[in-house]
Amino acid sequence: MTLAQRPGLPRAASLLLPMLMLCATGPATAGCTVSSSGMAFGAYQPLNVPGQLTSTPVRSDASVSVVCTNIASGGRYTIALGPSAAGSGNRVSTRYLRNSNGGSDMAFNIYTDATYTTLWGDGMGMGSVIGGSIAMGNSSQSLPVYGLIPAGQNTLKAGSFAGTLTMTLSYTP
Repeated sequence: MTLAQRPGLPRAASLLLPMLMLCATGPATAGCTVSSSGMAFGAYQPLNVPGQLTSTPVRSDASVSVVCTNIASGGRYTIALGPSAAGSGNRVSTRYLRNSNGGSDMAFNIYTDATYTTLWGDGMGMGSVIGGSIAMGNSSQSLPVYGLIPAGQNTLKAGSFAGTLTMTLSYTP
């Protein structure tokens, strides 16, 4: 029996990042869309039992895509990531996934770097936003993001954990 199959342990955690469209300045047909491949964390072991079980962080990654069409003058964009709907506090410095069986929400977060040191922020002073340049005409970019569930969340009830976060794209010509 693998740890993921042990009764009473959380089964899986997943994160879906929805698509958001923001129209850029210029012709009515100009605009950008932002979307994500989604993030799936898989099985998580919350308990530490010496000699039997060890809780370790669970990591995942996703790709954020920005597609712009008919941009008249180029410019720059940023993408902020909103708070989680679950949990308490500001829900950005620690975001949460909701447990389908009730009980405690699972803490996690999303980072802009593979070393998990730069939090993907909300554009309001918490963490950093991701972004880049937009070329004139049509362009597309793909940006990696990295998710982390910290080890040792030993108060979680078994269940599936999920959440949705909102990405907000801001354009500056």
